[in-house]
Amino acid sequence: MRLARAVTLLLLVGALVSCSVAQEAAPIAPEPFSFVVFGDCQPGEREWSPVMMAIATEVGQLDVAFAIGTGDYINGSSNQSTVRRQWEGFFHAIAPLQAHRTIPVALAPGNHDIMGMSANAQIFVEHFKKLYRSFDYGGCHFILLNTETAGSAGRIDGQQLEWLKQDLAASADARFTFVALHRPLFPVDGHVGSSLDLHPEERDALHRLFVDSGVDCVFSGHEHLYNHQEKDGIHYFIAGGAGGPLYVRRAHGGFHHYLLVSVGEDEYTVEPREVTATQGG
Repeated sequence: MRLARAVTLLLLVGALVSCSVAQEAAPIAPEPFSFVVFGDCQPGEREWSPVMMAIATEVGQLDVAFAIGTGDYINGSSNQSTVRRQWEGFFHAIAPLQAHRTIPVALAPGNHDIMGMSANAQIFVEHFKKLYRSFDYGGCHFILLNTETAGSAGRIDGQQLEWLKQDLAASADARFTFVALHRPLFPVDGHVGSSLDLHPEERDALHRLFVDSGVDCVFSGHEHLYNHQEKDGIHYFIAGGAGGPLYVRRAHGGFHHYLLVSVGEDEYTVEPREVTATQGG
């Protein structure tokens, strides 16, 4: 049975966001765990992002189970040799994740990673196996979606949408369900009109699917800022501050950051952590 949700929020920038549920009695309490979320670390004129390396250095010292990316890890190019070289720069930036132990990384693709080109999508698949996928951990369900399907960017449709519906139905008993994708459903600055809101009826139907399926939290990037919104009981986070140029003032979420998500027996917290790069590059 799906858990009833009672949510308490602290909305100040940099404050902890607490999301709790009233859970039915369970015979064994699940072990708590943490994971991180980052996005939009394209390095611009550099070969790799110092901000992303600073994030990886900090996260590499945390007790986290894995990291989730919300897209745009490279600058992107129509030249596949350039794309491959850019991915090497990204791997260099996240190398500190392996400094103390191996921290797995699950990545959703972004528009810079794919550039609307099937050849670039194939390179992504070579590195990360799939363009969209799901997995379970600690009694929770995680879904990574692809908003960059060649010829259908900015949409979750076709075969992927049918897969998503089946996947959500099969995971209805998950303690919490987390979704990650690049383009936000509800953008706030910089990409209004070029996110999933480009097709508002489809966006609204996707949101309703999330609501009806008991999705708890959705992470996205695309806009280079931090933002949190709650709609119909779902918490939507934009976490696009891992190295790309910032879009807005700090007071409106314009700071480099990642999210630390801590999952307990009957609640999860989402903490935006500001990062200042000190590495050269």
